[in-house]
Amino acid sequence: MFNWETYEPAEYQRTATPSLVELTTRSYITAEGRALQHTADDTFVLLARAVQKIAAIIADSQNIGIEVGGFKTYRPYPLQAVWTLDGDGEKFKIWLKQPLFIHQNTFEAAKNYANWEKSLSDQIHFEQLAEGTEIQATGHGEIGSQAKTLQVLNAAIEKAGYQRTKVDAYRELYIDGLPFSEKSDILFRLAIDPSVGNPTASVRN
Repeated sequence: MFNWETYEPAEYQRTATPSLVELTTRSYITAEGRALQHTADDTFVLLARAVQKIAAIIADSQNIGIEVGGFKTYRPYPLQAVWTLDGDGEKFKIWLKQPLFIHQNTFEAAKNYANWEKSLSDQIHFEQLAEGTEIQATGHGEIGSQAKTLQVLNAAIEKAGYQRTKVDAYRELYIDGLPFSEKSDILFRLAIDPSVGNPTASVRN
C-alpha cells in the first residue's frame, strides 16, 4: 500500500525547521466556505467531513464496485485548508489530494455512492490545482493565524529575502487528522514568489 507519510516525508515533514517545496498541478477534492471558529466551525466541519468521506469512498473503490483503471491501494492523503483573513472570520478552501490515476469520473461515481442531498453534493468539487512554491514548517499543538510557526515562517521569509504572494492567506495540513487537539501536528505553508530571492525547493512534486 502506498502511504504518503512513508514515501513523501519531505513534502509532509514533521519538523519545525522551515523548508521549501514546489508543488505542481495535481487533482484535489475541494470545498469552500467561511468560518468564525476556524476548524471547530460547523460549516468547516460539515464540508471537511464530506470531502474526507468522498476521499475514503474513492480509496475503497475497488471494494464497492467503482472501476478505476490502474488502481493501486493507498492511504488517503491528509486534509488541508487555505485560510484567508476576512473581517471577524476567515474564508477557507479545503483541498484533499488524489492519486494520479483518479479522475473526474471516479469522483462523480463516489459522489453518487455517497447519496447526499443536492445542497451538500453541489459544494464538493474535483479540481486541478497547483500549490506552487511554498515555505513550510510543522507546529505541535497550535493552529490558526496566530500560530508561532507562522511567525517563524514569516521571519525565515524576511531573512532569506523572499516575498509572500498572498499576505493574508496561509495553508494548514492536518497530518494527524481532525479534530485538532493539543497533541496534533499541523504543517503550515506560506506561498512565496519563485522569482524573488532565488528560492530553491528541496522537494518538487
